[in-house]
Amino acid sequence: MSRDGAFGVITALPAYAAAVAELPVSAALAEDMRGAVVVVPGAGDWWQGMLAARAGGASAVVLADPAMLQEDALASYAWPGDIPVIVERPRLRPDVAADAVRARRGSPARLVTVECAAPVAGLDGAILDGFGWARSLAGTPLALRAGMSTPQGRMALLDSEGGGSVPTTVLGTPVGGHHGGGLLHVLALGEVRTEVTVDQPAGLTRVEAFTGEGALRAPERYESSARLALRRALDACLSGKQEADLDELLQDMALAWALRHA
Repeated sequence: MSRDGAFGVITALPAYAAAVAELPVSAALAEDMRGAVVVVPGAGDWWQGMLAARAGGASAVVLADPAMLQEDALASYAWPGDIPVIVERPRLRPDVAADAVRARRGSPARLVTVECAAPVAGLDGAILDGFGWARSLAGTPLALRAGMSTPQGRMALLDSEGGGSVPTTVLGTPVGGHHGGGLLHVLALGEVRTEVTVDQPAGLTRVEAFTGEGALRAPERYESSARLALRRALDACLSGKQEADLDELLQDMALAWALRHA
């Protein structure tokens, strides 16, 4: 923490430099990792980047928009857990996911479907976040029961890892284009019908719930994904609370790799 009470932030990403500027009371750009929040870009082997930040004395790590790790790394990676890790997943924002769960008014989902579409280069990332959305609305970790992967698309059938059953499907379709952004459409059925649309090219995120009383649309979230992640990391530094972001990311990644080889 700097002398004026703000946490130092180490980042080379413009979105996070802008987020620091928007949080002048609690954050300030810094050059020394010791005691700072270190933003690790999600490209390449980001795990080594997180370990380097920890070895440098970081108070917390923000993992920005992580890509899939190498498959053989999943079994051997284990985070020490002594500093918090906040994962920024722009297609799976925790505030939007909380809006979607809250809109169900305590009604459990009986069936969840997720449709993902993205250019080939970004399809793995879209499916990864599709599994995250399925887990969030099913309200439980999921296990892959059957799957199919072809050049034309991928399809996964899942249900609850523990007791009970929430049948869930995740579909991934490659589309034209070269950008990594994608489209996710999530549907959770039960006494309440929940629809979530995340359209990155259009900059659209929408959460709607339908009950016997009518339809409700959650307010739009204007805070940037980077600012939200940085703010959560600062809160974790102050509270000492360990977030589940990294464990959930690795769970979703294991499902994505399993589907790829189905």
